[in-house]
Amino acid sequence: MKYGIIICPKCTKAKICELHFKTTRCFRCNKVIKLKEIRILYKDNSKENLQHILGLVNAEMDGKLDEFTKLIN
Repeated sequence: MKYGIIICPKCTKAKICELHFKTTRCFRCNKVIKLKEIRILYKDNSKENLQHILGLVNAEMDGKLDEFTKLIN
């Protein structure tokens, strides 16, 4: 199964989604996102591999990348 990281166009929160579906729903703002119309930042066959990248993406977007990298090291 293929997974990807996308960013919600409404609330700008990154999330992991399953790419075999046509749509996904943002857990934060409840917006339905069409996967054909959105940029996929990262793809992988393993959801676990994407979880670390998801944390980095969200931390960078929130302006807390330094704090996040200190926590994981």
